[in-house]
Amino acid sequence: MNDNLLVTEDDFNIDELKDRILDDSSGAVVVFNGVVRDHNQGKKVKNLEIQRYPEMTEEELKKVREETINNFKVEDVFIVHRYGLLNVGDNIVGIVVTAPHRDAAFSACKYCIDRLKEIVPLWKKETTLEGDTEWLGEQE
Repeated sequence: MNDNLLVTEDDFNIDELKDRILDDSSGAVVVFNGVVRDHNQGKKVKNLEIQRYPEMTEEELKKVREETINNFKVEDVFIVHRYGLLNVGDNIVGIVVTAPHRDAAFSACKYCIDRLKEIVPLWKKETTLEGDTEWLGEQE
């Protein structure tokens, strides 16, 4: 797997990811850090379980990273996505984009998370405080 892609059960520090790819030539760095929220569709959330298709998840993330770099002419993109059982407040996904200018960095970061949600095989099962479980589809 590419050094700038990581699929893991372990937590991550978004600042450390930024430090790994930021260099003196970068004029902009844009970071997206998705976390488990405490509510969804009017219900209180207890936890979120994320499942993956191991080999395919990594391959599709690689495609997303390459598309982002090529389409937006940014310097670098780092993507990390967690799987397993996550609690409210836990990190789910981190994306760091470096570029010479902010417009490219912002556009690339938005494209990257939108494309990831579109093609990467990851499934989320949410458990509420009441004990109900539900597999989630695409949501805003």
